[in-house]
Amino acid sequence: MKSSGKPQLFIIAGSNGAGKSTYKQALLPKGFKGLNIFDGDLYFTRQLTCFYKINRSSKESRKLAEQALEDEFFGLVELHISQQQDFAYEGHFTGKGAWQIPERFKREGYEIHLIFCGLNSLTRSVQRVNLRVKKGGFHVTPLAIENNYWGNMEMLDKNFAMFDSVEIVDTSNTIIPIATLKSGYPSRTVPIDQIPIWLKQGMPVIFELLEGFLDS
Repeated sequence: MKSSGKPQLFIIAGSNGAGKSTYKQALLPKGFKGLNIFDGDLYFTRQLTCFYKINRSSKESRKLAEQALEDEFFGLVELHISQQQDFAYEGHFTGKGAWQIPERFKREGYEIHLIFCGLNSLTRSVQRVNLRVKKGGFHVTPLAIENNYWGNMEMLDKNFAMFDSVEIVDTSNTIIPIATLKSGYPSRTVPIDQIPIWLKQGMPVIFELLEGFLDS
């Protein structure tokens, strides 16, 4: 990625269990591999463990951990914006409120980039989360997993044009680049028969753009 002289924001989004935390450094463009990526799930889990050791109340510990996560994340947002430093984080975008963060960075003069990790089925998303929980990882309810699986794609399909770039990758088995959009328009895509079903079903507007790009 060529430098524009502007600070950069990178967001890694996608299904639960899609490997965002596993692949996050590899997903960043060359020149930004060393950038620290804020992992909200990991931060929350660590805070939850610490608070539970103190008060032994699951409900109270969750409340405190959620507040600690909010304070930490928004503190980092303000710090990086005030210093015009590059920033990166993992996130879900099923709610409208989540889109206020990239919009804020854009108003502050940042170039904003989203990297979307998709899985080939909701079942695989559930399986990966269950495996992660068995290893002591962050638990997510089946309903939340389903909401995130389809909701992230639905919201990206409505808002992709706001980003300077969107990279879409399939992480069902390994990292497979699928398509790149620049300022709302495709600049690269795999052949039509290699575009995964989850993209066709979950992001129909983007899929239509990719079809048109391949036909042009």
